[in-house]
Amino acid sequence: MTKSYIDPFGQIFNQLNELKKIVLEIKEKPKDYSLNYYTRAEAAQLLKLSKQSIDNYINDGRIEVQEVGPKRKLIHHYQIFNKDQSLKNFKYKRKA
Repeated sequence: MTKSYIDPFGQIFNQLNELKKIVLEIKEKPKDYSLNYYTRAEAAQLLKLSKQSIDNYINDGRIEVQEVGPKRKLIHHYQIFNKDQSLKNFKYKRKA
């Protein structure tokens, strides 16, 4: 009787390669920020400003909000970030 040798590690190696391809596809997929919303406190923390400054920018119209309920206001991702995902600059600059 001759037994044929089956390499169990070959199957595992092939499965790991398939998983690696799937993970790389997921990792390289562009992120969708269209559903991201932030509270005023989260926006203040990201922009390193106070909540009062965020409220002032909302009242001035520099930041648009969506009201959810009587007191809750949510800020869309693209109100805080540029298209290249860098933070927008809201700080006051003097005119020369």
